[in-house]
Amino acid sequence: MNVNVPASLFATGFDGEVHRIDGRFDERQFHLVLIQAVELKASDVMFISGEPVWAEIAGRNVRLTHRALTNPEALDLVRIVYNDSGTAELKRGYDLDPSYEIRIPGRVGLVRFRVNMTSGRIPGDSGVHITMRTLPGTPLPLAQLHIEQDIIDNYRPGNGLVLVTGPTGSGKSTLLSSMIRDVVEKPDANERVYEFSAPIEYVYDDVPMPSSFVFQTEMRTHLRPRQGDADEHSIFAHAVRGALRRHPTIIMVGEARDKATIEATVTASLTGHVVYTTIHTIGVPETIARMLSEFPHGERKARAIDIMNVLRMVVTQILVPRIGGGKVSLREYMIFDAETRAAFLRRDPDEWPGIARTFMRDRLATSRTMGRHGLERLEAGEISQENYEFVTAREAYV
Repeated sequence: MNVNVPASLFATGFDGEVHRIDGRFDERQFHLVLIQAVELKASDVMFISGEPVWAEIAGRNVRLTHRALTNPEALDLVRIVYNDSGTAELKRGYDLDPSYEIRIPGRVGLVRFRVNMTSGRIPGDSGVHITMRTLPGTPLPLAQLHIEQDIIDNYRPGNGLVLVTGPTGSGKSTLLSSMIRDVVEKPDANERVYEFSAPIEYVYDDVPMPSSFVFQTEMRTHLRPRQGDADEHSIFAHAVRGALRRHPTIIMVGEARDKATIEATVTASLTGHVVYTTIHTIGVPETIARMLSEFPHGERKARAIDIMNVLRMVVTQILVPRIGGGKVSLREYMIFDAETRAAFLRRDPDEWPGIARTFMRDRLATSRTMGRHGLERLEAGEISQENYEFVTAREAYV
């Protein structure tokens, strides 16, 4: 089965042309560099105090400007992308995760970027590091991603928790948004989908939804807890609890990054909702271990039982270089049906990561390891031996 990510999403090389900065690097030149990066299909564009503008193109870091940005120029970009308070927020030690939009001549609609801004040391001062990643806009049709039939058959359970995991830039949001698109496009779906992300990556404006709707909320832009609320420091948990008052059929959480958010997603799942979220882990066993590690020893067993009762599917996706250019998606997954969940619940939660690896290795559950998928792509001549060995090395330690 061909599982390549659509080739149009990735660059195959860089022609070496750099942007010459005339005078001060202002908003106009900032937009010109972003347009150039979009046309080159750069995966990340980095604006750093004291550095030229860098971009990752076809897996290589390349310079997009002929000179470095001064610190005042880089700080100006914070004000352009965020607002005048952005530099003060960075100086207070906070990182910023806004989105940004520009219009590109000849294109319909706006091009959106996911942004991260962080302060850091530069010689003699504090500078800023800004990373911008192009967001494709409308979710891709699920068929274009060549998803495995096991995943298609189980991605919309009647209730419970579906986790899509992987490192930064692995296509988690792409896969998750395509699943949601596939659900809401169905004529008689009758779904009420509430998404909470920071920032919103994909939008559903152009997706036909005959009987469903998707309402998207960007954390800290559209919603934030009142100062002093218990959930002030766990904004996703606050959002999930609020969503329950709107009687959703699906709740989509951008990332389960802390104990409070994991608790909130599990609680929502226990009340009969379907919850989709992402976690920055690589592998099914690692995901289970990561979720359990958030809870102190005294409450871990009780929370583990709740997690296993609601867990329906874990999918891990990574992207590896494709021989000849572009990327290949590799996926590890495990379906947690009633029989599989019962088998886990009979064992101590500390044993669950090892049990998950055994179940996948011995095919005792509907599943596939990353190594098995990597071997298929190696034998198909799509990835190198070196990349295959890199992918499979971690499995020896689980």
